[in-house]
Amino acid sequence: MRFLALDVGNKRVGVAVGSSEARIATPLTVLKRRTIEQDVAALLKLVGEYQVEQLVVGLPRNADNTPSKQEQLTRHYAEQLQTALGLPIILFDERYSTAAAMQIQRSRGLDEKRGRATLDANAAAVILQEFLDSSGTEG
Repeated sequence: MRFLALDVGNKRVGVAVGSSEARIATPLTVLKRRTIEQDVAALLKLVGEYQVEQLVVGLPRNADNTPSKQEQLTRHYAEQLQTALGLPIILFDERYSTAAAMQIQRSRGLDEKRGRATLDANAAAVILQEFLDSSGTEG
């Protein structure tokens, strides 16, 4: 099964792609958020291009696993995407994904300023990789 993972923010959406067969998540792009219709159109292109069957959306929780302020906004956005795209969506805990993505970028020699353009896509890849590594995604 092919997946598209999203790291949803208020201004940008990081996107990564991967499959349950290869079990490798790859950062893809960062979309600047516009209207829901424009976001859906951009995601539809990626869904078609990569033959995506399911979305994994990072769910922002607090460190103590309580709902964050951003969680409700992300859930609403995911519901809109599910309706518009007609694909199943899995909400997956994204705690520490941005921190992990920053660590990966630093290890590649990118400082925070230079790596900002790809940080959200790398965070989406971290979310997807953790999802693929979890038990319920056997090829």
